[in-house]
Amino acid sequence: MKKIITPVGTSLFENYIESGRADTNFKTVYMGFKNNKKRTDELDKEKNKRKKIEEVFNEEYFKNNINASAEIKSLIKIKNEKLKEDELEIYLLYSDTALGRLAAEIIKEFLPIYDEFSKAKIEIKKIENLQIWDKNEFKKGLINLILTIDEIAGGYYQNLIINITGGYKATIPYLTILAQVNRLPIYYIFEDTEDLIEIPYIPIDVNYSIFKKHNDFFKNLEREKVKEILQGITEDERKDIKSLLEEAPPYYSLNPLGIILWEKYKRNNEIFYISELVDNYIKDNQKKDIFEKSILELKRRYSQNPSDPDLNHGIKGVDLGNFKCFKHKENNLQVRILYRISEWETSYGKKEFDIHIGNIKIGNDVHNVESEYVRDFQKEIQKIQNTNLIYTLSKSNREVK
Repeated sequence: MKKIITPVGTSLFENYIESGRADTNFKTVYMGFKNNKKRTDELDKEKNKRKKIEEVFNEEYFKNNINASAEIKSLIKIKNEKLKEDELEIYLLYSDTALGRLAAEIIKEFLPIYDEFSKAKIEIKKIENLQIWDKNEFKKGLINLILTIDEIAGGYYQNLIINITGGYKATIPYLTILAQVNRLPIYYIFEDTEDLIEIPYIPIDVNYSIFKKHNDFFKNLEREKVKEILQGITEDERKDIKSLLEEAPPYYSLNPLGIILWEKYKRNNEIFYISELVDNYIKDNQKKDIFEKSILELKRRYSQNPSDPDLNHGIKGVDLGNFKCFKHKENNLQVRILYRISEWETSYGKKEFDIHIGNIKIGNDVHNVESEYVRDFQKEIQKIQNTNLIYTLSKSNREVK
């Protein structure tokens, strides 16, 4: 199922005014919201003014006017010219303004009247802090925009489309970089034209080696602001690193570009934490292959459904402490993994979790005489508390789900 990301602007109202249909009351209310820089939460306090705008839009108006807004016009074009799917997920992302929210709510209400979207799932999402009146807040809004798109993608960008026709023009460079880095199609329609433009994917090569080489530095940045850039690095590296940072003396943090590239790097390099017991167990290449497939499946299951019963397989007579047992089958072999999850939040507000692998048994080590693996887990439980060995799976070596 394709997911279409569509930032929402105020063309719905501006087009209505330009059509000559707007009366004085409509224009006055619209300009009042715009000039007084009303935020989203203020919309609820302005019920009468809100009604003055909402009452002019009805089903007849939209049915006879596919040019009612830039968002509607472009979405219809994208659906008819580029997509075969009948069922779509459309995400209308609105700015932290009263007009942005109102436009998104009206478009969501009437978009299903068009045949193209009768089966579509339509959601609206507020982008906190995204406005153009305050520079520092706008930067926070950009980060929230990036994180919202990441949340919608759910780690799987292949089905995403970005429609940049509406919304703030100031976000377009960042949305374009996000799309290029993740190989997403981008569409837009120029004002007063009928042509749908596609920005093709450019085979650019991002030098991710700087993240690999200075992994610890970026991991620290991800968790908290840092006071200084790495010492003892080349001048070129310093320039590259600084281009990814926001400076707020005496601290540095990742800027929106840095977040886009760092998040992409992490998706291509899955990081787990293992015990020495596990490290020794997987020295056998066959076991290592099954182990890697299994922990990727563990992460996928936990991401999509933390309540999956296989994530908390009961083992009678064993006190697992703060570990749980993942029951899995890989390559027709039974797998049992003792793991624990530590949840945390990045310095830029993204919810994250780390997976710590304490122990694992595969194949004959699971289905052995009188479930000997259970007794092994019990005996070895004290040896697996320290899971501080970093285990990285590179997507270049293995396709990550």
